[in-house]
Amino acid sequence: MQTLVDNFNRIHDYLRISLTDKCNLNCIYCNPSDYKTPKLERNQILSFDELLRLIDIFTGKLGINKIRFTGGEPLIRKDVLSFFREVYSFKLKYGFEIGLTTNGTLLEDKLIDLKNHGLDRLNISIDSLNPGKYKFITGKDNLNEVLRSVIKANQLGFNPLKLNVVVMKNINDDEILDFVDFIIDSNMNVRFIEFMPFGNNKWNKNDFISYNEIKNIIENKYHLNEITGTRNLVAKDFSIEGKLGTVSFISSISDHFCETCNRLRIDAQGKMKLCLFSSGENELNFKKLLNDSNISDEDISELIQEALQPKPKVHPDIAELIKLEENNMLNIGG
Repeated sequence: MQTLVDNFNRIHDYLRISLTDKCNLNCIYCNPSDYKTPKLERNQILSFDELLRLIDIFTGKLGINKIRFTGGEPLIRKDVLSFFREVYSFKLKYGFEIGLTTNGTLLEDKLIDLKNHGLDRLNISIDSLNPGKYKFITGKDNLNEVLRSVIKANQLGFNPLKLNVVVMKNINDDEILDFVDFIIDSNMNVRFIEFMPFGNNKWNKNDFISYNEIKNIIENKYHLNEITGTRNLVAKDFSIEGKLGTVSFISSISDHFCETCNRLRIDAQGKMKLCLFSSGENELNFKKLLNDSNISDEDISELIQEALQPKPKVHPDIAELIKLEENNMLNIGG
């Protein structure tokens, strides 16, 4: 089996796959309702059969040992549970880990099936615990459904169950301690994510709060102890002294983690992205490759290895990121 290694000796063993560019929420940092992002037609996204072929290549030939499914909202896609059942058969064969990131609105009645279909890791995006503020951020009144999903997932034993919170100044930064208190006595992990610039979210520095600022707010009340020793660390993880819950910070803007990046991404239309902040260059088009009868799985494996080599050492600075107008988290999958 090959190992995916780039020019900076970073081993890539983690694949994120966006199942759709569609979402049932309009979060202001990802899919604002006043920005009409063109939606892909069904024939423009990878079919489940095409995705399963790619999963076979990445896990069976290229050493990928973790796959996370994202969106848009991945659970909005028709027959998604049948797809997870098929993915599970590959997991049994190759032994990789399956993760899912979801907004939780369509999750509650699917949780048992997902657990039975081999789901190992679950991240639920929830940016406010206040119904009015949740509706302001997402455009929808679904907080109760999300909270029911969180409670049920925790009862089913997802450990740790991760809650993703994008923190925006003067919007939800006053809830930082509320989130810590919410998870503090459970096997849950709250992950505070820095607000990142994408082409449709009108990012500006006045809305930005750094992980150090967030951490300082928490440390005014609790003592945090860093959890060390994890390879390819994306989040900065901390235990809370004397408590069961944990806190993490994803500092993509103020303190990037590019030197340990082990991720590859396949967006909703089947393009392989080397970085969340890709400019669109050096992207393999799997939709095209998988439909070329002259190209074998071995050929695709070699093309993936070649396409990995131009991956930059670090992502662009903030001034450049703001200019990437075509960079859309809804399609990339976060």
